[in-house]
Amino acid sequence: MAAFPSWRTGRTIYRQLSSYSLTGLLTCLWLRLRGKSILVTGSCRGCGSCCRRINLEGPQGWLRSEEVFTRLLRDNPEYRRFEVTGGDEQGFLLFSCSWLTAAGSCRQHDHRLPLCRRFPEKSLIFAGGGLPAGCGYRFVVTEPFAKVLARAERGRR
Repeated sequence: MAAFPSWRTGRTIYRQLSSYSLTGLLTCLWLRLRGKSILVTGSCRGCGSCCRRINLEGPQGWLRSEEVFTRLLRDNPEYRRFEVTGGDEQGFLLFSCSWLTAAGSCRQHDHRLPLCRRFPEKSLIFAGGGLPAGCGYRFVVTEPFAKVLARAERGRR
C-alpha cells in the first residue's frame, strides 16, 4: 500500500515517518488497518492557491529554517522562484512561487518543477497538510483497485 512506508531500511522508514504529522500518522495507520488507500480525484481549476502557500521538503525533511533553504538553493537553483512568506502551525516554512501571475496561472507552465507537476500528492495528507479552499482536487478514501480486482476474480471462479 503506497500510504504506508515500505520496509526497505530503518533509515528510509524513519525519514518517511518523521515527515508525518501525528494526525497523518494516525490516518496512515487507520488506512492500513482498514485496508483502504487515498485516491486523488478531480482536476486543476487554475486558481493558483496551491502556489501561494507551499511547504518545501529538502534532503532532511520539511524545511523549518531559512538557513536550510539557503543550503537547498546551492544544489537546486531552480528553487529560487520560491520566496519565504512565513511559517505554518507546525513550524514549517511557507513559500510563495514568484512565477505565479496575477491571474493565478504559472508564468512558465511548460517549465514548472516536478513538485508542481505532481501536485497534489497523497503524502500531503500524512504531513498534516491539505488542499487549498476551492481546489478542484479531492482526496478520497477508497479500497485499493488491486483489492477490488482480486475480489472480482474470486467471484468469477
